[in-house]
Amino acid sequence: MLPLHLCSALVWTSAIMLLTRSYRLYEFIYFLGIGGATQALLTPDAGIYGFPHYRWFQTFLAHILIVSSVVYMTAVERYRPTWKSLKRAIIALNIYAAFVGVVNALLGSNYLFIARKPDIPTLLDQLAPWPWYILELEVLALIVFVLLYVPFAFYDWKDANAKRPKPNEPIRTDYLDQR
Repeated sequence: MLPLHLCSALVWTSAIMLLTRSYRLYEFIYFLGIGGATQALLTPDAGIYGFPHYRWFQTFLAHILIVSSVVYMTAVERYRPTWKSLKRAIIALNIYAAFVGVVNALLGSNYLFIARKPDIPTLLDQLAPWPWYILELEVLALIVFVLLYVPFAFYDWKDANAKRPKPNEPIRTDYLDQR
């Protein structure tokens, strides 16, 4: 069992992000961590283990910590994603998926569930059969990423409109005298 499922890798990168305060990791974890961990919390893969087994607690705790680390960096450290962050996250996800696809082909594994759908019921069951669901996942990832960015886009739009002078309003120049 290699830590190649998205959330397994994100647990480690979240810890590194918190220790190093890396903005580049934040960009990646913001979109993939919230999007992926939320889906995993909705349809957890704890295997044959249920409550109160250790694996059940470990599954929920790991995914909650991924989301919590990003919320901490956003709320406390004041990090925030940008449109470029969204683009970089999509590119990084595809590079990671290509790498994991090669590993899957070599080992006969199914990390990221890109070789086949998982054996347990998940949201993937609502998508087309393999390999078509991978394309649907690309579209869904883009939609989720955009939705995760909407609050920041709205804030940017609101902030830009607040700084723009109103029609027929004189443009302030008194701040220039303070140099």
